[in-house]
Amino acid sequence: MDDKRTADAPGLTGPELRSAVISQFLSSPGGDAILDPEVFRELYRISMEQKLLEKYTFPKKPSSDGYYHCAIKDPSRRNGYRHVKSRTPEGLRDKVLQFERGELGESRKTFRDAYTILQQKTGDLVKCSERRLSVTNSISRHWQTYDRFFTGTDFEKLYVDEITELDIEAVCRMNLERYDLRKRAWQSMRTVVKQVMDLAFHRRWIQENTYLRCDFAQFRDMVLPDVPIARRAYSPEEMEKIMAFIAEKQRKSPSYLPAYALEMQILLGLRRGEVPPLRWSDVHDFWIGIEREQITLKPKTGTGGRDTFHIVGHTKNGRNRQFPITREVRDLLDRLRAVHRLYYPGSEYLFPADSEEGVITNNTVYNFYRRMCRALEIPVCQDTVRGTHAFRRNAISRYVNLEGGSIEDAARLFGNSALVAEKHYFTGMDVEKFRKVLDGEAGRGQMDLELSDIIPFFLRLRELLEERKMLPG
Repeated sequence: MDDKRTADAPGLTGPELRSAVISQFLSSPGGDAILDPEVFRELYRISMEQKLLEKYTFPKKPSSDGYYHCAIKDPSRRNGYRHVKSRTPEGLRDKVLQFERGELGESRKTFRDAYTILQQKTGDLVKCSERRLSVTNSISRHWQTYDRFFTGTDFEKLYVDEITELDIEAVCRMNLERYDLRKRAWQSMRTVVKQVMDLAFHRRWIQENTYLRCDFAQFRDMVLPDVPIARRAYSPEEMEKIMAFIAEKQRKSPSYLPAYALEMQILLGLRRGEVPPLRWSDVHDFWIGIEREQITLKPKTGTGGRDTFHIVGHTKNGRNRQFPITREVRDLLDRLRAVHRLYYPGSEYLFPADSEEGVITNNTVYNFYRRMCRALEIPVCQDTVRGTHAFRRNAISRYVNLEGGSIEDAARLFGNSALVAEKHYFTGMDVEKFRKVLDGEAGRGQMDLELSDIIPFFLRLRELLEERKMLPG
């Protein structure tokens, strides 16, 4: 398979194909040239498209509005027809063919056609406008996976009804050879194929789902082992350097909000999109509400567009949560209030900015993080995939290893299921802590608290009670 061919390259037109065929035969001394499979496939595609277009009657001149019009049978419409129009006859034929390649059309579907239909269907079946943004974001990530493994390959040009288990196994092997894939990426690639073949079988475009016949076990030694979770978190030494760097940045540039935002992400173990939308109304006496997310929509590959950012009224998995205000968090909030009084008076957001949404973007915080890592010589390598998300692993593992901490409570606190928290975030038990327990050094029923830890809590509690006039004169 030729995996270097670009998917966006224009196909040969009818005259060009005829010239290609003629030149091949003329270049052969005996006139016995073997037709290039790519040329043959293009000839077949054009002949099939011409056959599909024969059932339509196209106007020879535009209507009074300057457009060429055509009616297409569409059972999904109330009157059974869909009307399309274009400024040119060629544009009108393209729109008709676009319909025919779709889910309701009669043309044979290539692998790419079927995947396009699958993603369009996913986007169409969403009613809530905010939810549509989240789904659009997911579709964008799905296309990134598709582009990585299938765009530009011969495999994506195969018709789904001619794809065999050997074709699927061949494209899997090709990707395993050109990429170092771990279990998650390997599963993502297979999911694309499975979803397409399931759709094709469900829509009766194929009689048998050949995906089910594939022997994926043969590739088990080509899939790299997962990186241990502990390597995808930050060491105590790294965390100490990171927190010191952030504190120094805040001291030198007190109005630079990304430094405070990154500290907030670290202390609360937040997802990167949960930081920018935080409002002061989310900050309560003893907890902070996590109820919104900033979604980043990526432009289509090759369009040259820019990322756009949108705040939606839900978190990634739709679970709102409350994070307790610890001493560290309260100290950060106090410093942030002082910054707001000087530089951002009246802002409803913790991290305001001159942007369309009125807040900083998660890209801004991430760029600060990358510059910090370069300055501290902390490696940011693709192989271990750490990034700012790794701070969630540190936060979850730290909580679980506390006295009385558990995976179940950590999952509720940080917004994951217990299974996901343990599988992808928990770096392992604190061996030294459990050694002390086994040696009987920890002591039973002892509170690991100092007076300096308790006094601020009761002082704050007294202030609240006095404000609400619940204390006697």
